[in-house]
Amino acid sequence: QVHHGFYSAYYNTTLRHEILKSVQWAWKTYGRLPINVVGHSMGGALASFCALDLSVKWGSHKVQLITFGQPRVGNPAFAEYFNEQVPRTIRVTHENDIVPHLPPYFYYLGEWTYHHFAREVFGFGRP
Repeated sequence: QVHHGFYSAYYNTTLRHEILKSVQWAWKTYGRLPINVVGHSMGGALASFCALDLSVKWGSHKVQLITFGQPRVGNPAFAEYFNEQVPRTIRVTHENDIVPHLPPYFYYLGEWTYHHFAREVFGFGRP
């Protein structure tokens, strides 16, 4: 289960098509270089779906994801699947940023609540 809005913003717009086309062009022009996907806030949510898409399509050894202040995008089953498919992932968060706490996490909902995937780098103090 994933967040419908974030999922739709990546998969149901021209964004996905243009990214895939650009990666293929870059690989044809410069060789099969690693792919670094980066996003901030809502862009981090979209970058997560992009990294998963690219990793499934071309292999996890080619894709690395770094997000800053990313919201939760899926349930625990999705987070586990994501960790397997995109192991080279870092989520950077800050204690004063509300966005990584959205959508809310409800421990009593188990599989029906939103959950982060692994490897968080947490910062505190002045941003």
